[in-house]
Amino acid sequence: MNAGFWVELWIGIAIGGSLIGLLLTGIGRDKGLTWLRLEVVLAALGLMVMGWEIADGRLHLSVMSLPAPFPNLYLSPLPMADLWSILSGLLLIATWMLIRKSDQEIRILWALGPMAASIGFFLLAGDGLSLVLGLEFISLSSYLGLVTTRRSRKVWNAGWVLLVLSEMGGLLLVLAIALIMARHGMGIRFLTDSFSVLAHEALNMPNGTKVIVMVLVLLAFGVKAGLFPVMIWMPLAEPEAPGPVAGIFSGIFTALAVMGILTMENVVHPGMLWGVILLILGTVGALVGALYSIVSRHVKQILAYSTLEILGLVFAALGIWNIAQHVDFHSLVATLAWDAALILLIMHAGAKFVLFAITEKTETIAHTIDGLGGLAKDHRHLSMVAAIAMATLGAVPPLGGFVGEWLLLESVLKPLGTTPILREVHLLFLLAGIFLAMATAVGVGTYIRWFGFAFLGPKRRVSHASEFPGLSKLQLIGYGLALLPVLAAGPGIPWLLPWLNRQGAAIFGNNGQYVIAPLFAHPQAVPLLTHIGGTLIRAPGAPGTIFYPQAFSVGDPYVLFLMGILLFAIVGGLRKIVRRNKRVRVVEPWTGGISDYTAKKSFTAEGFVHPLRLAFQGFFGLKRHRYDKGGVRFYRHTVIYRLEEQGYLPVLNMVRYLARQIRKIQSGSTPAYLGWVVFGTLGVLMLSLFYSVR
Repeated sequence: MNAGFWVELWIGIAIGGSLIGLLLTGIGRDKGLTWLRLEVVLAALGLMVMGWEIADGRLHLSVMSLPAPFPNLYLSPLPMADLWSILSGLLLIATWMLIRKSDQEIRILWALGPMAASIGFFLLAGDGLSLVLGLEFISLSSYLGLVTTRRSRKVWNAGWVLLVLSEMGGLLLVLAIALIMARHGMGIRFLTDSFSVLAHEALNMPNGTKVIVMVLVLLAFGVKAGLFPVMIWMPLAEPEAPGPVAGIFSGIFTALAVMGILTMENVVHPGMLWGVILLILGTVGALVGALYSIVSRHVKQILAYSTLEILGLVFAALGIWNIAQHVDFHSLVATLAWDAALILLIMHAGAKFVLFAITEKTETIAHTIDGLGGLAKDHRHLSMVAAIAMATLGAVPPLGGFVGEWLLLESVLKPLGTTPILREVHLLFLLAGIFLAMATAVGVGTYIRWFGFAFLGPKRRVSHASEFPGLSKLQLIGYGLALLPVLAAGPGIPWLLPWLNRQGAAIFGNNGQYVIAPLFAHPQAVPLLTHIGGTLIRAPGAPGTIFYPQAFSVGDPYVLFLMGILLFAIVGGLRKIVRRNKRVRVVEPWTGGISDYTAKKSFTAEGFVHPLRLAFQGFFGLKRHRYDKGGVRFYRHTVIYRLEEQGYLPVLNMVRYLARQIRKIQSGSTPAYLGWVVFGTLGVLMLSLFYSVR
């Protein structure tokens, strides 16, 4: 099977599968539901098989002939297509398991087939036209996954914002490719050139033009990738989408957008300024996303903003990788940053999908964390799954979040060299590292707040069994499958890192260095390991791995992890003894107390982050409202989302103003028409005079 076969299959699933579903649904709802289930399962398995073939080297560049007057399509796997094809299929299978026999199953199934097809098509884009079409298909399937699953004004507004920004991104991508092929004259044929032709043309481009092209690409894909400042659709759309669909938006579509950016980077090969842009935007995006996520109250909106934080870390890591590759190709810093970016993407895909899927159940109780609490006691299996996902995002060792963030910070701290230029670059990394460390710290607080108040806090509302049923065996298996990327990026890192480095060397020409030292070696005896600052564990079939900084001086890295479990058991045992003797001091819930819920404790989640709001009140633009309810005085703090309100809203108002003025031309008003003619003529005369004087 070649790439053309797979593209035909994905087109058939997107169009033919939907038509067959409509036909069978008209005959009988059960028949239509059965077909949709089968379609999604086959599409998910197809993605996994396609990924396996790509990894095995069986899929190469092929040409798909289309009937006239349509041009041919060049098809070849995108960078890391094997990884994301397998992970996408895995999460689609998990989605099918989690939504089976739910109230919204059939609505979600209608969206999953086109979403799987768009993922498969995008991963095989081999020229400008197929890349633009792939981005368009992902945009349309995202819109479909949002508006077909829920019906409300908020959903339609979020879908409209998503669609408009996505279409603008597609136009920017077309413009970027046109700049590469500008020397070949007018016409639309430049889109049909393969990436190899585009790369050959890009060799002769000035460095400034290369950066402009990549900025256009960055804006085009940044809409999907959660890149600051074009990521405003994500906090709007993901809270309104069903949990598993929002998980695919956050975990898979963002990663595919990053792969699209890396594809064009591999074509254009921009200079070091491109890496600086990535580093700055990624650092700002990570900090902004973390600050907004920790003060949000909506369960899904917290997760949506935390996606912006993680993706900001990814872009910052890619910026460090790009800069380090240019200033010192053989530096280990580039390898550390590259591994950090990919590990963060992989662990985020699984962990964020799990948490968004869990919100589909918590929404039956409340949409905000203020209304949740006590879920760990009533729903232990669900709380265990949520704890693993949250611990991953919160960088708890030895899970993937810790490994990814540790490697990122190591790439920031490790000196590049002793020359003045290398020292200045390292100073830039350290400056960015301050804000990256702040973002990761705030992110940890976000995850503690989310899990603590939803699962460990006092029960605030009574949930009936019919509203919040327990997990079935099929759903437990689905959550387990979704957590596999989390485990692969954490305990499975000895086997994953060598593969990531080989892929980076083969596709992007990385230096191919490993950040893994031999087994049974003392840290001080291995120069490579000493630079990283890690200790080793035995990993069967792998050369070794890193988990903890060597300053801890432990022989086995899991010693600290086991010590944490032991301390937790000791504290839990002491608490039981104290409670048995009835000598418990009642304190507020956010400090670890066990008091029951009362009206006075309804907004404890806001109290948790109040010191942080005060510390960053200039950024948040706090507005405080006080009101009384039931004899209790409440304080509500609102946050100004500056990017939306002070960035995009003025642009929207300007566009509306221009639209009203243009509309007046068609109003039939003679004074308005003559006014436009007079002022337009004067403007043209002034411009002519200005250029004639020059």
